[in-house]
Amino acid sequence: MRKSITGFLVTSLLVFVLCIPPAVIAAQKVRIGALFPFSGPLALLGQETFNGATIAADMVNDKGGVWGKQIEWVKGDGVDPKKAMTECERLISVQGLRLIFGTYSSSRSYAASEVAERNKVIYWEQGAIADPITERGLKYLFRTCPRASQFGIMAADFANEVIAPKLGIDPKQMKVAIMFEDSLYGTTVGGNAAKHALKLGMKVVATDSYSHKTVDLSPVAMRFKARKPDVIIATSYLEDGLLFWRQAKEADLNVKAFIGTGACHGMPDWAKTFGDEANYIFNIDPAIGINPNVLSPKTKAVLKEFQERFNKKFGHLPATHASLGFVGARVLFEEVLPRAASLDPEAVREAALKVDIPKGGTIFGFGVKFAPPVHPAAGQNLLAHPALMQWQEQRMWVAYPLDFGVRDPLLPLPTWEQRAKGVTRFVK
Repeated sequence: MRKSITGFLVTSLLVFVLCIPPAVIAAQKVRIGALFPFSGPLALLGQETFNGATIAADMVNDKGGVWGKQIEWVKGDGVDPKKAMTECERLISVQGLRLIFGTYSSSRSYAASEVAERNKVIYWEQGAIADPITERGLKYLFRTCPRASQFGIMAADFANEVIAPKLGIDPKQMKVAIMFEDSLYGTTVGGNAAKHALKLGMKVVATDSYSHKTVDLSPVAMRFKARKPDVIIATSYLEDGLLFWRQAKEADLNVKAFIGTGACHGMPDWAKTFGDEANYIFNIDPAIGINPNVLSPKTKAVLKEFQERFNKKFGHLPATHASLGFVGARVLFEEVLPRAASLDPEAVREAALKVDIPKGGTIFGFGVKFAPPVHPAAGQNLLAHPALMQWQEQRMWVAYPLDFGVRDPLLPLPTWEQRAKGVTRFVK
């Protein structure tokens, strides 16, 4: 008799659950669009960035979620800018989402955020850095990461303020070659690097752009070799960046310093591919492993938990792109949505504009304060900035700005012949 009653209750409960309308179930979740290149040539970094965001969601969900509801991702595959637009439209019109989180790639973010703006839906960008994204006066766009111009400017400033004096070169005589892939990301970084280097009086001896899909960058390597630059500033995605370094070795192209500006040169794959030949390359990105004295005690604890969770879930420690996803999501989940009390875009906008996180309040060391709609960079985090790191012993170490640094930069970059012989000599 007891078994019959128990069976009846279980069956009744199951029927009740199955009869709950999907809309009611969805209302019990905080559903957020995740728009990234999950397939195609940029899928590696797109997925890695999203992985960082999932850890932020896990940490919040384990504490009860937002407003007592669990965060749920609804994915859209922005394999290219056109598909990013159609996927954004699908997430909004078909899935009924009011907040889109993405997108890592600048060209995809620029296109998709127009769709979100037209639909009056929040577009939360955490990794696409091209300046034009926040120069359009969009009302519903917010970006937590630095701008591309800051990457290019920092590369030129570092060459002028650190490399030239350290090597005893008159900055006005320093020769710089600049290379960049020709998407919105690359052209914005490379263009600003060239412009600022010229402003500082340095000699820009070459400026080469190319498609990140190229299979041969030897012409660029040979052209640079002929121009004999002291410094190369490069903006590359992974495959093209790896290709150029291989062909630079084949061409015996030697320079005193090589500065990457995001993507390729800061990824673990750089060291995995080249081993010790990855060492002494600089890269500019939001920094991981900064001087811990910059971070607040609370942020240090958050960083430790993030790294432990990420390593357990994905089998390796988070690098820059995963960290960008984490920071962007954490600001949204911990600082904005609790204030907004709903996913209403107007409420989220108001809450975002009230965020004021001081220096040391994110794991990158920078704070968060979004530019208001009347600002030329509306929606941009005005406190975000990158840092400059160097590969030493197949690990990245922050070297600049000085208060963020943990190691001194090693200069000059050894020649290929010196590397082959195991000879490295650096100036103090």
